[in-house]
Parts: sequence; C-alpha cells; structure tokens
Amino acid sequence: MNFDQLKEQWNNEDGDNVHIPNTIEQLKKSKHPIEKIQKSMKAEFPMQIIAVILIGFFPQQLGFPTSQYVIYYTSYAMLVVISSYYLFGFYKFYKQTELYSGNTKNSLWKIYHELKLNMERYQSFGFLLLPHVMITVGLEFYNLLEKKGESLGHISNSFQQGLIISVLLGTVAMVGSIVLWTKYIYGRNAKHLENILNEMDE
Repeated sequence: MNFDQLKEQWNNEDGDNVHIPNTIEQLKKSKHPIEKIQKSMKAEFPMQIIAVILIGFFPQQLGFPTSQYVIYYTSYAMLVVISSYYLFGFYKFYKQTELYSGNTKNSLWKIYHELKLNMERYQSFGFLLLPHVMITVGLEFYNLLEKKGESLGHISNSFQQGLIISVLLGTVAMVGSIVLWTKYIYGRNAKHLENILNEMDE
C-alpha cells in the first residue's frame, strides 16, 4: 500500500469512530465524588466547631457543683487542644480538594490517599472524645448518687457489675457509631474514587 492509498483510507475513516482514551472521562467523573466530599466537609466543619464550644457549657447545663469544674475543664482543655489539631488538618484537607483540577491521575491518587488519611484522623478524633465523655458521665452519675444520699462505696456488687457492662457496651456502641458514620459520610466517595483509579489501571 503506497502513500496515496494510506491517505485516502485515513480520509475515509468516520471521525465518530475515533477512540478517545477513557482516562480523560474517568478523571472528569472523579470530580463528582470530590465535590460531594467538599460539600460534606463544608457542612460539617462549622458544626464541629459549634459542638466543641457547646461542650464547654455542659457543667452549667447538667448542674455540676463548682468543686467539680476543675476536673471537667481539665478534661475539656485537653479536648480543645486535640480538636484544634484535628480541625486544622480537616481544614487543610478541604483546601487541598479545592485545588484539585482533575487533569492528572497522580493528583487524583493524592486526593484519594489524603481522603483515606483524613478518614483515619476523623475516626481517631472520635475515639479521643471517649475519655471526656466517660468523665462527664462519671461526674453526672456521682452527682445523682449524692442527691440520693448514697456513695460509690455503698452500691451493691451486682449494680457495679451492671455499671461496668453498661460502660463497655456504651463504649463499643460509640466506637461502632463513629466507624459507621465515617463510612457513611466519606466511605462511599472514597470507594467511588478507588473504583475509578482501578479502572484507569486496567
């Protein structure tokens, strides 16, 4: 086949049959889950800040005696420090998603790995709230006993065992809720991004 025949065959080919690499389309599709992630983060960020501030007013709301304030606010101060570190990372990741343009596979991989890391950080933040929750519940329980004229030393063994089991079940329930909530908010979008990246590797 000479040059003229090749040229004629090229001109006769239907332009609609030209194959466009699906990598471009997949990168465009990836913008959709990233936009969902941004929307979730934008809604959550102010709510988390408000929640941390409101927790500071629990002693007044629950009627804790002023003698217990030092216990509560020592725990709360640790909570604020941990929250500040987490919220800074949360905000930093949000700004990274805003810079994503969807034009390279490498940038999509970076967003995916940052999302997975942020999910782990999100869960860790939830787990670190548990000690403060336990202290708050403990103080509330202690105050209820005092109102009845009782003390921890006078409660029965069966009640103590029931209390320990309740604490364990409550802890397991909180951990499970944190994991499920993380998967519900970010897990689906992370899976979507992972599927796109796997398709691009095939």
